[in-house]
Amino acid sequence: MSFTEPIDATAYGFDDWIRFAFDHPVSEPAWYHTEEMYFVCVPERVIVHYARLFRDAVSTLSPYDDAQVEQGLWFAVGSQLSEWVWDEDLPLPVRLDVIDAMPAMFRDFLTGRPLDTACFMWWDMLRTFGDAPDQRITDATARALERVLELSARHCQLSALHGLGHLTHESKEAIIRRFLAAHPDVDDELREYALEAIAGNVL
Repeated sequence: MSFTEPIDATAYGFDDWIRFAFDHPVSEPAWYHTEEMYFVCVPERVIVHYARLFRDAVSTLSPYDDAQVEQGLWFAVGSQLSEWVWDEDLPLPVRLDVIDAMPAMFRDFLTGRPLDTACFMWWDMLRTFGDAPDQRITDATARALERVLELSARHCQLSALHGLGHLTHESKEAIIRRFLAAHPDVDDELREYALEAIAGNVL
């Protein structure tokens, strides 16, 4: 396959797509940056697949080791959803639903498998650099981040604070201050990071 003869993934069902996204040796560059793996798909259908994945990640991703999951999530979130959740040509309900499914991925899967960078960078991968982001998407993202911040795993809390730090939303400070009030015993590093997130001073 090549750029002129792409892989036709337009009819892939859920299981086919998960294998396509995750069942690869870890490589540099990653498989999805190589010409021979160039493909075409139907974004609306794939977004639905990802929402299903996020709600049932433990069983769905059980065949793959952490490195494969890490690589696959950078593909799914960083290469695809990072564009698609903001694409107003795609149906809003499926875009909102995949964001709504993300906290389940953190609760059920990432709490026990923090991975290398995908957990921490998840929300950073999704942020937009546009001048006028869709308020409906930012609202949904804020709600999802608040749910992740409520989890007990520190690395998930850190991921949520990272995401909130990059989010421009009127509820950001209130979400973080509620978290700090409910968790007065958080360590100094996490508390300082939370305050930096309120100020938008996160990397």
